[in-house]
Amino acid sequence: MLESFRMRYGIWLAERRFRKRDEPVISFTDAVSGAKQALVVMPLDRSELLSAMNVIEMLKRMFNEQSITVIGDERGVETIRLMPKSHFVQIKETDITPLFHPRQTFLSLFSDRKFDLAIDLNLDLVLPSAYICRASNAKVRVGFKGPSSDMFYNFQIQHDPSRSRRDLYDRFAQCLHMF
Repeated sequence: MLESFRMRYGIWLAERRFRKRDEPVISFTDAVSGAKQALVVMPLDRSELLSAMNVIEMLKRMFNEQSITVIGDERGVETIRLMPKSHFVQIKETDITPLFHPRQTFLSLFSDRKFDLAIDLNLDLVLPSAYICRASNAKVRVGFKGPSSDMFYNFQIQHDPSRSRRDLYDRFAQCLHMF
């Protein structure tokens, strides 16, 4: 009960923080393929992490590995092996406030980079991951559609919970590939 309240209050605070920023109208034509710097927030669920590998492979084909920043938890070691030249930032529990916002000290670890594309690979809204995408100020922020996702992503992919995780990530990769 308390965690649910903290989550709702955290979303409300994020909404207040980000509502002051005007969202420019953008064309999604070449929005992904024309991006130079990408931020990828890895899923926190291990089974999702394994299913998302096809998205990682697609990103490796689209981008120079050095232009990809990957954010993940301690299970991200597998990602480091797949993308050894990428910039990897590990997020720890101590980097998250009680209201599920990333601490400013954590956000400053990659604030010197300008991102054209931010991708959150979590199937459900994970507030710290969504917040990182929004705070990245990337022109295109991609995530799965869900409650409150409009505030964080300007490109959302609808997912059918009856499909397998691998199918969902295959569809995610196909959607990104179209742009």
